[in-house]
Amino acid sequence: MKLKLLLKKNIKASLLVLLSLIFNAIEAQTLTVNPVPPSAIGSSVTISFNYTSNVSCSVYAELRIANIDSNGTITQDFSNSSNFISGAFSNALSIAGTTTTGSLSISVPGTAVPSSSLPVGKTYSWVYKLTPGVNNYNELGTTYQFTGGTIINSTNTIDSLVLVNPPTEIVAGSTVTVTVNYTCPDTRLIKFGIAIYNANGFVSDLVGEGVDNLPATTTSPVTLSLDLIIPSNATPSANLPAGQFYKVDTALFTPNYASYILGNSSNTNLTAPLSTSAFNKSNVKLYPNPVSTILEIDNSIEFSTYEVFDISGKLIIKSTKTNLNQINVSELDKGIYILKLDGDKSNKFIKE
Repeated sequence: MKLKLLLKKNIKASLLVLLSLIFNAIEAQTLTVNPVPPSAIGSSVTISFNYTSNVSCSVYAELRIANIDSNGTITQDFSNSSNFISGAFSNALSIAGTTTTGSLSISVPGTAVPSSSLPVGKTYSWVYKLTPGVNNYNELGTTYQFTGGTIINSTNTIDSLVLVNPPTEIVAGSTVTVTVNYTCPDTRLIKFGIAIYNANGFVSDLVGEGVDNLPATTTSPVTLSLDLIIPSNATPSANLPAGQFYKVDTALFTPNYASYILGNSSNTNLTAPLSTSAFNKSNVKLYPNPVSTILEIDNSIEFSTYEVFDISGKLIIKSTKTNLNQINVSELDKGIYILKLDGDKSNKFIKE
């Protein structure tokens, strides 16, 4: 009986020791980070921190775009990969039972924009955590934290490349204009393209062209546009192999593609062209065709509403009939359109 009681006491004591060790291990990591001053695009930022840890570790820092409300409350959205700007680990850190200082360097890439240029409701945020080691993204203890950040324009000319309103929808067989703002301290090449990506990154180009020997700029961004012709037989996004998708893809190189500097891309959806057979064709007479301003509709045709679609099937105009069988199409871009009357009768016309 005494032996059983002794065993129970020993087991209980062992459990208490084990729980104490686990508790101490959980609470044994601390991390405090010194405030980061406004940081210039293209600069290398030094982040200083203090830590304690009962195991070897590293500090991971990340610059990302976060949400901010009218009260100044910041929230993170990790589901959107485009919120990530840059990240870096410190060197391996040794066990530290008392507060120990350290630092790491992280770059603000040329693809970043100044805080003042972010959309309303968006801000930069610095995110930190203690990890089990370099390139290990798991969190040690409860050290995850974030603060607001401010990014400013560089006072020096740097390599930067920013996509301007990249198209989110493109149609096979169409011409797509891609526009960037860039700066560079020396002669550069900019590649414009539509590329296939997967979760691991770049797979292949659908179409790509380079503009070479661009001269050095000042700190003021230069705007450059290029028209890309999308192959008419391009595979629509919906028919790509599982896990693949299209991106509007731009990149900055030294001349003749000698050395990659940086890139900027944005997701886009590619669809097949919409043929007129997709509509219920009629023999409605339209004139003139091609048309530049006023499209006339055969006076013998009775209708109350009309719709105009582009060749991809996107609704451009929806309206009710005026007293005359006329439609003003002067605001339309050049191209092929489908006119649909009362949701049924359809005919093709060309805007010149």
